[in-house]
Amino acid sequence: MAEILEGETLIWEGRPTWKWSISFLLKWSLVGVLLNRVVEVPVSWFFAVSMIFIAVVVVLAWIKRLDSHYMVTNRRVVVRRGITNRNERSASIERIQNVNTKQGLYGRVLNFGDIEFDTAGSDISDSDLALRGISDPHNMRDTFDRELLQRGGTSGGV
Repeated sequence: MAEILEGETLIWEGRPTWKWSISFLLKWSLVGVLLNRVVEVPVSWFFAVSMIFIAVVVVLAWIKRLDSHYMVTNRRVVVRRGITNRNERSASIERIQNVNTKQGLYGRVLNFGDIEFDTAGSDISDSDLALRGISDPHNMRDTFDRELLQRGGTSGGV
């Protein structure tokens, strides 16, 4: 992960929750089973094809979870994605104007979601500076708020 710079204090570091992987697994397994029925695979093949598809989805969900790493300090937010090709985005806390949380159906049921950071005058797309699949995103957003204000950081909307 990115190094903590001199004078920086780590507030939170992590990856998407395993619950996020489960929602990925459920969604794509359902797609695979439905696709398997639409294509009308013989019944003898249905089980085998479904199990292979689900196994591939499990591996992809695991890789997708491991490929993201997040860090929030009293000075910046860092989002790192990728296994073979690394993509790292960061923004200083002073540039953050808004922090939004987002939860889909699975997220509401399993209590996970996304925390998106809007930055001032940035060419970074909002989707690039987001913590995806975070447990209890509303509480985490509030924790960031409290920590940043307590440590004397400028929240800029955080």
